[in-house]
Amino acid sequence: MTKIAVFLVIVFLASLGYLAILNNETVTIKISEQYNPSMPKITLVILSCALGALSTLAVVAVRDTRRYIEHLQNQRKHKKALKVQELYSKGLDAFFACRHEEAAELFNHILEEDPDNVDSLLRRGDIAFNTGNPVKAKEFYTKAKELRPQSVEALFSLEKVFEAEQRWQEALRYLDNILEIDEGNPKALYRKREIYETNRNWEALLAVQYKILKIDIPQTDKQKEHKNLQGYRYELGRYNLEKGDTDKAKKILRVIIKMDKDFVAAYLALAEAYLKDGDVEEAENLLIRGYEVTSALVFLARLEDFFIAVGEPGRIIDLYQKTILKNPKDQKLQFFLAKLYYRLEMIDYAFETIMGIDATTTDYRDLHILLGNIYERRSQYDKAGVEFKKALKAEMPLLIPFCCSDCNYTSNEWAGRCPRCQHWNTLTLDLSGTCKI
Repeated sequence: MTKIAVFLVIVFLASLGYLAILNNETVTIKISEQYNPSMPKITLVILSCALGALSTLAVVAVRDTRRYIEHLQNQRKHKKALKVQELYSKGLDAFFACRHEEAAELFNHILEEDPDNVDSLLRRGDIAFNTGNPVKAKEFYTKAKELRPQSVEALFSLEKVFEAEQRWQEALRYLDNILEIDEGNPKALYRKREIYETNRNWEALLAVQYKILKIDIPQTDKQKEHKNLQGYRYELGRYNLEKGDTDKAKKILRVIIKMDKDFVAAYLALAEAYLKDGDVEEAENLLIRGYEVTSALVFLARLEDFFIAVGEPGRIIDLYQKTILKNPKDQKLQFFLAKLYYRLEMIDYAFETIMGIDATTTDYRDLHILLGNIYERRSQYDKAGVEFKKALKAEMPLLIPFCCSDCNYTSNEWAGRCPRCQHWNTLTLDLSGTCKI
């Protein structure tokens, strides 16, 4: 490379010498009115080259100086970023270990170095929220949102504070802001649904549920959400029924039954709507049809109450007998008929029916309680005692609880939705005591 450079310099000097021989005349240059120097042409060429070289050198020097300054600045920024990252990592470790004071101190150091550090502002807001200071949390979250208006995390954080304060409209506004940025955000849709459910705004909730079904979620979740759709429709029907709008309630509940013939709660709610409108026959037919379609024993319990209330217990007895003829091996039906006889003070019929049950294959606790009560009413106390001992708890009333098939929650009252797991259509009569086991 050096030889080439020397060669080029020699060529350049030779060229200048050659041009000097050919151009030996002088040139006058007017610099001002008083100063007009004259010089050989070759001198002008050399001066021009020198000035060009100096200008280039000056430009290069300025550029290199600027690059050097930028390099120093980048080094400082890099060191500062590494320090901030190290502090943030330690702050997160302390935060997740619930050492809130230590975490707050570390995040404060970051904010002293970089007041616009959004992540640290969010973590300081989380600490304030977790330690019961929603006002301070809101300040940190708001500043983070101002610095990064499109931050979904900042919007969720603010929504969380307003939801905790039960300021539902403000919470919904932030969720809507998130959905404007990301219309298919599952978390925002679920949170919005929860708020509507808390406030029993079932119509608005259903609109959200339809959006949830349109977003890209796993197939198992989609199947679950289709079931939830039916459940929320049921809640809307129940809500209208409670308000006294039986026409609207019946319309919704009929749709549910049409789409899911096994939705027991919808049958019962629809029967209640018919009873409210005084249409006793339609309510009766619906309960019977519900039992025929689903075989859910809760229908028999409701029909018992219904026929006894209208003073026609013979009709439920007749229904039991016809059903038993169709299903002679169904021990549960015979047990319910025996229980009904006992309830109606028809002790001999109750005894005869219960003795037809094969206790070796149907060893229910409540069967022993019922038989013990029958023996007691027949003054056969020794036999009653034996049955009560078999039942293990002689003091328990003759009451079969309802059991949730999903979470084993038990209740003496039937409900269309389990109070514990919040699933619909899961409470069934726990005849065998499975839940307690």
